[in-house]
Amino acid sequence: MAGYVAFAPGVKLGSGGTTRIDFTDGPSVSVNVLDPRPALTEAIGDTYDNCGHLAVPVSKCVLTITGGALKTVDVDTSAGRATVPAWSFTAKGLSRPIVALAVSAAVLKPLVDPAPLPGLAKLDPNLLTVGRLTRADDNTLTFNLHHGKCDPDLRAHVVELEDMVIIGGSHSPLQGGCVDVGLSTTATVTLTAPLGDRAIIRADTGARLTLHPHLK
Repeated sequence: MAGYVAFAPGVKLGSGGTTRIDFTDGPSVSVNVLDPRPALTEAIGDTYDNCGHLAVPVSKCVLTITGGALKTVDVDTSAGRATVPAWSFTAKGLSRPIVALAVSAAVLKPLVDPAPLPGLAKLDPNLLTVGRLTRADDNTLTFNLHHGKCDPDLRAHVVELEDMVIIGGSHSPLQGGCVDVGLSTTATVTLTAPLGDRAIIRADTGARLTLHPHLK
């Protein structure tokens, strides 16, 4: 992540050219394929010096690329799931490849999570943050709840209205402090009536949720 990446002397890599991106929910588009070196440079970003601060020689921080091949990977975009070209690099000392998209970041727009609505009251500390909606059947909704490791008595909640369904989660008051955060637990709620065309709303932000593209 510090950007200390180098190519082994004499390493042979392919070149770019043109190809297409196939969208699951839309038409294909033609794109230029980045050559392997620019693709890796764009993927890792600018180099920043954290080796010296760790009292480690820069030579020990360098990741050496020993080969590369052009493949495809599936990614989530604002236009749905897409199959895009990517360079798969082998590196000295690593058992798994490093994969970098072979198209410019300007070509693909990332999946954007809904923004909280303005003017909402401050979230109750015992309420949980709702993550992605992973399944929506006629009478069942499955989604992720984000929480800390020490949060007790996790519970999922649902409120049904004529035009919307509001989902969320809570936990009992936490006694003392806890530094373990960032966990995610799958929660399922059962509706009393079929979902139909009702909107699914996050209780913590008021934003509307849609089923994650590659899970449709």
